[in-house]
Amino acid sequence: MATLLTEDEVKDVLNMADTMEVVEEAFRQYELGTVEVPLRMFVKVAAHNGMHGVMQAYVGGEMDALAIKTGSIYRDNPEKYGLPPLILYVTLYDSVNGSLLCLMGGSHLTAMRTAGVCGVASKYLAREDSEVLGLFGAGVEAQTQVLAIHQARPLKKIKVFDPAPGKAATFAQEIAAETGIEVSAVSDPKEAVVGCDIVSTTTSSKTPVFQGAWLEDGTHVNAIGSHSPDVRELDGDTVARTKIVVDSREAVLAEAGDFIVPIKEGRISKDHIYAELGELIVGKKEGRISANEITLFKSVGLALQDAAAAAVTYQLAKKKGIGTEVIF
Repeated sequence: MATLLTEDEVKDVLNMADTMEVVEEAFRQYELGTVEVPLRMFVKVAAHNGMHGVMQAYVGGEMDALAIKTGSIYRDNPEKYGLPPLILYVTLYDSVNGSLLCLMGGSHLTAMRTAGVCGVASKYLAREDSEVLGLFGAGVEAQTQVLAIHQARPLKKIKVFDPAPGKAATFAQEIAAETGIEVSAVSDPKEAVVGCDIVSTTTSSKTPVFQGAWLEDGTHVNAIGSHSPDVRELDGDTVARTKIVVDSREAVLAEAGDFIVPIKEGRISKDHIYAELGELIVGKKEGRISANEITLFKSVGLALQDAAAAAVTYQLAKKKGIGTEVIF
């Protein structure tokens, strides 16, 4: 017997507070060595302009979660088939015997776990008096990013920049109504950096979205948009002048153009990475140590986040009697 959870049902049960709690625990277990998380794998489907990816992880400790996320990227889907370009599913397994526990829609879960890790990072790296967020991008990831940052550091003001001004304006209106926070769309990317305590990038841009020279003392940056070797949201100045914490050194150095490019250019070395997030969580290294530090958290996204989020989603759904039981 297994449970099926639709996207709407996942949305009904998974909130940001629970997401951040389990994601933080997953990264603690990662540092303690109880996690198995290989790098993601992709298969190109060139004949149909598509790509299929797989991410899997086991998280030990009390969580004891085993999950696989699959993602199909088909850019022609909206025009040809009326489908989204990105289709995600997560399967959760019983780690004791390998049987299927749950199959669930993965889009909301992915948005929540991606933002959730930035909320956890902001808890350790952003100044405690942080209250102004500069946001690059006005999509789904930006929406959950606001929820996560606000959970970690209560916000009073948000400034959002998006190349599509109308999209930024609509986003500002909707988020202000949802959260009660003052939100404004800005037309100049510099406005989303200067005067901000936290800056988050949630874009699909292949080139840097702001200049590192604009960063003021005490700023914390979350970067989640790029996870390809030739794509980057951050310029060399940003990575060179910040104290860098990552989700995984191995994954970032293999996938993040934000670091791969400046390393190739000689701007930084691999040793410029200060710590992995798990090291801060277990107390092996300190997070922010002064009000003037400029800190950066870079995440390419790890399957351990999916496993953690899937486990809590399944538990909450069972408690609420949500989902459809099926026999395979």
